[in-house]
Amino acid sequence: MGTNADTVRSGWEAFAKGDMDAATATTSDSAEIVVPESLPWGGTYHGPDGFKDMIGKFLSNFDEVRPDPQEFIEADGDRVLVTVSGTGTTKSGNELGGDSVWLYRMDHGKIEHAEFYGDTARAVKALA
Repeated sequence: MGTNADTVRSGWEAFAKGDMDAATATTSDSAEIVVPESLPWGGTYHGPDGFKDMIGKFLSNFDEVRPDPQEFIEADGDRVLVTVSGTGTTKSGNELGGDSVWLYRMDHGKIEHAEFYGDTARAVKALA
């Protein structure tokens, strides 16, 4: 694993511990975080504060969330791909599980772009 993947991993580890400041400290001030608009927490967020805002909106839809990052793959072009297998219980009492991917673009050791890819239709159905 390379330096960029280590940086992204450290953010995920901080998120797992509930330390949102540390989780988003790896994010540049000019970063864009993109989540599909079909999700209640969807949209484009900017910088560490925007990342925290997105995480807060995401967590507010669940009673319990158990993301489990599987792989941190460093690719050409300062990109890091993270495969995630996760489960959770929505506020509506439904279980939601599945696989997703986060794609990061790094710049000078900071996240410059992060984008979520997953089964949004299944998530929306579980949230209802």
